[in-house]
Amino acid sequence: MKITSKGKVAIPVKIREKLGLLPNTEVEFEVIGDAVYLKKTKGYFTSAQNLVYKDAG
Repeated sequence: MKITSKGKVAIPVKIREKLGLLPNTEVEFEVIGDAVYLKKTKGYFTSAQNLVYKDAG
């Protein structure tokens, strides 16, 4: 899978179905070490981008 020049990537259908990621589902990214995790949020955000960094050490 490749990231587009605009930073977009498609989430495979099986993963979207398993996690219930429907259109307009709010998600956030979490960076731990050199890995990026995507997870559904439980609430609403006031900004369009939310990114959480955690130290892997």
